Parts: sequence; structure tokens; C-alpha cells
Amino acid sequence: MTPASRHGRFENPTKSAFAFEKYDFDWERQYMVELDSDPDVDAWTKRHNIRIAYIDRQGRKREYRPDFLVRGTAGGIELHEVKGGHLIDSPDTKRKFEAARRWCAARNMTFVVVTKER
Repeated sequence: MTPASRHGRFENPTKSAFAFEKYDFDWERQYMVELDSDPDVDAWTKRHNIRIAYIDRQGRKREYRPDFLVRGTAGGIELHEVKGGHLIDSPDTKRKFEAARRWCAARNMTFVVVTKER
């Protein structure tokens, strides 16, 4: 499977407050289906407006927008990032993920990376 840059709409999600959620890649659409059917997930959305500052490898300040905000049935709040396994070890990905872990820890949240393969 390739992470085709196929933008689209996931219509009528059962665990989102919105009538549809937009996705950028098929991996995200597939994960939306998983979130909707997961009995441990109470609610989720991509429309969360969370931006996390980080410094890229060239020393420039950037912002990272995690894919999903997820609330579990036990009440915990998590940020989920869907990423191709071939991209996990890139220096900027590592910087983004470390910034997200710090951001979440400061808010008593969890950062979760969901790896998809090509």
C-alpha cells in the first residue's frame, strides 16, 4: 500500500462531533475507520487546531499539527499521529515527536504514534 496523497472526506463518523472529517492520506482514512470502531475510543477529531512549536534541524522554528485528538472511554486525552514507517527515523520527525511528547506531558496527555507501512 502507498500513502497516496488522496484528500477526501470521511462521511458520518460515529465518534466525531462533525458530519465529516477531512483526511490527507488513505492511511488517515483507514485510521478514522479504526477509531470509529474501537470500543476504547469515546470521541476523536482532526479539527482540533492544536499547533506544537519545535525547532527543525536547520534551527528554524516550525509548527507541527498532530493528526488526531482522541478521548478514550476511560477519560484520557491523547494526540495520535499516523506516520509511514519509512519516515519515523527522519531527524525532523524525531524533533516533532519529542516536542509533541513534551507538550502532552505538560497537559497530562499521551502522544501516540501509529505506524503504517507502504
